[in-house]
Amino acid sequence: MKHIKNSLIMFFLLLNILSFPVDSTFLTYTVAGNNIWKVTQDAYIVSEVLFRDYNLYYPEDLFIKGSKMYIADSGNARIVVYDMETGEATSIGDFKLWQPTGVFVTDEYIYVADPGSSEVVIFNLRGEEVKRIGRPTNPIFGETANYKPKKLVVDKRGNLYIVSEGTFEGIIQLDKDGEFLGYFGSNLVGVTLLDKFIDLFYTKEQKEKFLHRIPKPYANITIDDKGLIYTVTQKEYGNAIKKHNTIGLNILSASKERRMVDEDNFVDIAVDKDGRIYALTETGLIYEYDSEGNLIFSFGGRAISTERSGLFSVASAIEIDEMGKLYVLDKERGLVHVIVPTEYANILHQALNLYEQGKYIESKRLWEKVMTYDGYSKIAHYGLGKAYFQSARYDKAALHFKEAFARRDYSDAFWEMRNNFLQKNMGIILSLLVIIILIFTIIDLLSRYGKIKIKFHVKNKLLSDVLYIKNILRHPLDTFYYLQKKKHGSVLSASIIYLMFLLVILVDYFGRSFIFNLNTSDRNVGFVLLTSSSILFLWIISNWLVSSINDGKGTLRDIYVFTAYSFAPYILFQPLVILSTYVLTYNEKFLIDFASMFLISWSAVMLFTGVKETHDYDIKNTVKSILFTLGWVFVIILVYSIVYMLWDQLVETAFSIVQEVLYRVRNIR
Repeated sequence: MKHIKNSLIMFFLLLNILSFPVDSTFLTYTVAGNNIWKVTQDAYIVSEVLFRDYNLYYPEDLFIKGSKMYIADSGNARIVVYDMETGEATSIGDFKLWQPTGVFVTDEYIYVADPGSSEVVIFNLRGEEVKRIGRPTNPIFGETANYKPKKLVVDKRGNLYIVSEGTFEGIIQLDKDGEFLGYFGSNLVGVTLLDKFIDLFYTKEQKEKFLHRIPKPYANITIDDKGLIYTVTQKEYGNAIKKHNTIGLNILSASKERRMVDEDNFVDIAVDKDGRIYALTETGLIYEYDSEGNLIFSFGGRAISTERSGLFSVASAIEIDEMGKLYVLDKERGLVHVIVPTEYANILHQALNLYEQGKYIESKRLWEKVMTYDGYSKIAHYGLGKAYFQSARYDKAALHFKEAFARRDYSDAFWEMRNNFLQKNMGIILSLLVIIILIFTIIDLLSRYGKIKIKFHVKNKLLSDVLYIKNILRHPLDTFYYLQKKKHGSVLSASIIYLMFLLVILVDYFGRSFIFNLNTSDRNVGFVLLTSSSILFLWIISNWLVSSINDGKGTLRDIYVFTAYSFAPYILFQPLVILSTYVLTYNEKFLIDFASMFLISWSAVMLFTGVKETHDYDIKNTVKSILFTLGWVFVIILVYSIVYMLWDQLVETAFSIVQEVLYRVRNIR
């Protein structure tokens, strides 16, 4: 009997759990070091879903003012006013609006963007129409310029900032009386490699015919408490979100550098009282950024088959109230999802607020608490790094900056660590330098007076040929002469030198210190090896083909050998540059860049000399040969790229032809 009773209790408990509404129906993502996406703790949960029984029809926009929610109910041609305290809903603009798609509310007025009537309609807070602002009459605006207000904001002076359909010149700025003040903050025109090619080779008439270089129009707009304008642009990457100063320039740090983690289909944007940015995609993803444009969270998504809280069919608008609650409008289902932050998000926001106030040490405890929720959080590691740096614990700061992939900040911490080390050990370092100098001086003196002999004779021919690489640094002309006459060097020794060259490239690409590491896109060893060896192979084959046509005296064997020895400066000295990356900081980056470029240039000069001496060319023919060789390399890569991209189509076409031939053969029989 007791067993049956326990079973019934468990059954009803299970039934209760299954019937209880699940608030978090989406995953929350954040970025770890090097912008790697990771699932983290729930940052937001859905508290309620509004307007299930109100019949909103394709609503386009919403705005929160105090305890009132204003919704641009576009399909019903009205503005719905919802009192969030009483739950009562009323409407304004009935029979006065055609297709409202944007709404903005001040202390006095309700502004509605109505592209259906090509007007901005202004109501007072009682819902009475006050004014309509139509197309600007100022001649500067232009007779053919588009004016279909889609979204708008209003600053404290009453000036209107209007996003208009099809307007690529920027945001239309009007004063409170509707007078045109100019275009605000136009997007820049992106120039592709194809555009640059066209600029070089096309005539003016051809450019006018084929090029349509116009800025992308803005998709939406918002304004913060300080009066700064924020915009989103679709089909942009790295800078889809912009924060404009008073003259329209983008001042959002990450966006200016085109390094934001963003989407190309943002439809709306909201900013909270602390400057954090919330961007919404049409597919229902919500991206939260700090005030500098660094990603904090991404959550939400699309409800594909069934209605689920926190997932959207077609999202169209996002707003945030003073309590930090998010309101997301689902246009297709006519619903508003109310999303509230969890304790995890609240703690992280508190830590961010202290961090942005410069109170790094005070934020340390909160960042450590954030780390208990998610130990991979990039922004948390960065905050802890700042806290440790301010408290002069540079070793710990460096560890956290490294986890956050903050190279410049890591460099600052490393500089302090290096400075402390030098101050503590300067006496030992100077003593070692003096001892080393004395040892070399004594050895040199003894060698001069014949007391000791420092001369090595390498009897192995292969080893001697490999070590002959050092001779090219002092006597390049003699070296290339003896290589061609086969007195030194061989195909085998050249192959070993090529392996050394590829090894140095790998170490240069993967083995530099964290501050100077080149592998920013996580390419693997195989990719780097394949790319480098392919270019070498193409150079050798192309130069042989070109020299065969242009009466060059070098054979394929000669080209293979002298090319290997030409890389001597890079092979011999680049390892020293790589080692120096573990000593220098970001402030000395120019030394690393200069040294690397110098060695590459030196090797290029050696290659030029090798072509000239091996093929017995003059300067003019040497330049001609190298240019033709590079041209052939480019053509081969281009042809390969085209074939690679069209391979599937080629296979499908060939298969279709074979099928057609077989079909006709069978019919003939």
